Amino acid sequence: MSDARARLQQLLDGEMDPSEIAKDPTLASLAERIYGMDIKALLVEKGISAEGSQETASASSQTSGSDMLIEVVPESNASLPALPPPAAIPEQGQNSSRRPLVILLGLFVLVLAIYNLVIGIGDLYNPCTTDWCTTNKKLIWLAPHQISNDAGWGAVGTPGIPDYAMIGGATILTLLGLRKKS
Repeated sequence: MSDARARLQQLLDGEMDPSEIAKDPTLASLAERIYGMDIKALLVEKGISAEGSQETASASSQTSGSDMLIEVVPESNASLPALPPPAAIPEQGQNSSRRPLVILLGLFVLVLAIYNLVIGIGDLYNPCTTDWCTTNKKLIWLAPHQISNDAGWGAVGTPGIPDYAMIGGATILTLLGLRKKS
């Protein structure tokens, strides 16, 4: 066993002669897998006959017990498992519907955002009683928790980034609802 390990170590270190590698089919297979070199082509280049080394290789593999490293896969007559049936393709009428809830939600948010920008939600509901709140009726979308004081309200007709985001997001939501399901 130590001889096989020593030969394997020589192969890995690159110290083994190609003719010695060709004598042992296990080492030849390992050399081909590890280094990607074709032993027969290498022997032809060096002028060594490959047939003599093959006869020696088959005799040495039987005596050395190295054929235990070669895996033999038995042939199987078993058939492959049957493929599952293809998935049912839904009819076109089923998938062509639109999403009415998404459309309604998008339109509601769009109308609410535009109404707040043009007229102001403070015209419908305004719990703040200061002079600032009575003249500035646009709800600031980033401060809904401050609707009872001046910081939650702004001037009508002056759009800000949250107003643009609400209008753009509601428009996208409406368009996604209008898109047919696929």
